[in-house]
Amino acid sequence: MKRLICAIMCVALLAVTFTGCAKAKSLHYDVVLITDGGLVTDGAYNESAWSGVKEYCDEQGLSCRYYQPPVEEDSPVTTETALKYIDLAVSNGAAMIVLPTDAFEVAVYEASSLYPQAQFILVDGMPHPEGSDIDAFMNNVMTVDFNSLESGFLAGYTAVISGNTNLGYFGSIQSETSSRYGAGFLQGAGYAADELGIPVRLAYADYDSQLLDYDYSFTLTANYDRIENIGEDCYVVTVENGKGSGTYTEGSNVAITADPAPEGKVFDHWDYKSNTDGVKDSKVNLSETKKTETNLLVEKCDCTITAVYADAPSTTYPVIVKTADGSADFSAQYIMAGDSCNVKAPAAESGYVFDHWQIETANGAEADIDDAYAKDTWVHISDEVGGITLTPVFAESTEPTFDVTVVTGEGGNGECTGAGSYVTDDNIEVAAALPQEGYIFTHWSNADADGYGAGISMENEFSPYTSYTMVNRYQAVVEKMYDNGASVVFAGGNEDIGAVSEATKIYNYPKYAIGSENWQQGWENYYSVVLKDYGSAVKACLSDYKGGYNYTGRCSNDGIYMSFVDDENKAQYDAVYQALANNRISLVNVAPGADVRYANNFNCLSLDYWVVITYEFDLSVE
Repeated sequence: MKRLICAIMCVALLAVTFTGCAKAKSLHYDVVLITDGGLVTDGAYNESAWSGVKEYCDEQGLSCRYYQPPVEEDSPVTTETALKYIDLAVSNGAAMIVLPTDAFEVAVYEASSLYPQAQFILVDGMPHPEGSDIDAFMNNVMTVDFNSLESGFLAGYTAVISGNTNLGYFGSIQSETSSRYGAGFLQGAGYAADELGIPVRLAYADYDSQLLDYDYSFTLTANYDRIENIGEDCYVVTVENGKGSGTYTEGSNVAITADPAPEGKVFDHWDYKSNTDGVKDSKVNLSETKKTETNLLVEKCDCTITAVYADAPSTTYPVIVKTADGSADFSAQYIMAGDSCNVKAPAAESGYVFDHWQIETANGAEADIDDAYAKDTWVHISDEVGGITLTPVFAESTEPTFDVTVVTGEGGNGECTGAGSYVTDDNIEVAAALPQEGYIFTHWSNADADGYGAGISMENEFSPYTSYTMVNRYQAVVEKMYDNGASVVFAGGNEDIGAVSEATKIYNYPKYAIGSENWQQGWENYYSVVLKDYGSAVKACLSDYKGGYNYTGRCSNDGIYMSFVDDENKAQYDAVYQALANNRISLVNVAPGADVRYANNFNCLSLDYWVVITYEFDLSVE
């Protein structure tokens, strides 16, 4: 029993720490596969690649094994870790090393020169230096890619023969792979439509194209109603020196927040009183009276709640946040030495994002700030530093920004706050204007330029003071496809493929997606998935290794296939698969950003131009 435990510990230490068993160096494996951190039983690419290694080695009488590097959750294997495992494989005599997925692109570029005697197979990636996107062909690296044009064709063909006649493609001009997938999808759908003699519509969108006329902005509206229409008792809450004022129904739980203390003062307590005759002050139900943030349970009375400030026991210093141009104060608060306060930058203008704080201190000493590159951070005050002035500096965003307008609906009095330009995952606070006399705030609503919901989720849509997290507004393109009748959408090659999966979840009736190589297990509402057969590709490369050469998985070598095809459609699918394999179907490629209509040579397929272009092309030939 002790010997068995020792052996198990030895293998574990070998795989994780590269130390331990004295005999580890004498182990020899002809072929080693290094996973991207996943299991070889993951039901995906690691398992597929390992099956190819095993099948080849069993046939050739060679030894093989796999290493599974440790990775952080939902993170790819790092180059540093990959190189350690490549070194381990070489030291154990591996003549051939198989690396599945593009997680190894930089590692194999570096390892190929470190170990010129080793033969590497990189599946679904190209070697390149760190920080560069220029592919390199290495003499001892054989690469594998897969035919995206044929893959897209299979997806489009399968969608139509399965009964879908209204389709969508969600692409990206930044990806040449996406363009090939999209062109293939169009031609597969058109081929099936003509074969069946049925009309098929296809909405085609490169979400990041200059030709796409789509407004990703949306409007948040604070809605109000007359009190007599509510059907419940309503009471007026007035908050002085703080936030939380409004008209509320009995039983509402209202968040109350004190304003920053004036110069030379500190918050002391809340005063409260009933404004309804016959109702005692004690009926004003505050959860706390000594903290700057408290909650009010609205009872049967109007009330006034006042933040009271006392003289500060020591000098207070100003913490000023300027507007972007530095011409005015965005916020101001006074803090004693030894205390801290939170600061937030104003919203960015369209196309820009917060970059860093420009900081000035009253005494010239270095400011104590948690993170000068965070738009929401903490500042710590000392006598040495004195007052602090922070000016936000914005830069052009390298990621999408989405514009939000916040408007006051009928019955409101004044302006709502929270408008600006934001990026995905920003948390945004909004505040509704106070209601006019005789009105009450009821809820927040949101809509895009076409009147559809923007897909955001408010923390509490029934509270006038709330927040929400900015969603990926590119999903709106997919939603528009579904809103216009599409039953299935494909996004092969688009890194933003998750927008399709998320869009399917907001409908109460079936909406589906076709997945591709970056489809994740567990995603809902997918019809089928275009799969790449890593196993067949790896076995082919091991059987006929050619350094500096690229092997392409396609129909002719069974390198690609659909994960699911109905039995009743299997014969049609098999026939068109063989036609592709035997080059009896000629496909037209479309360059990134090009007019996809040039590939539509089918009688029964029509494209929805609203999502393709903003102006008409002259397609006539003189």
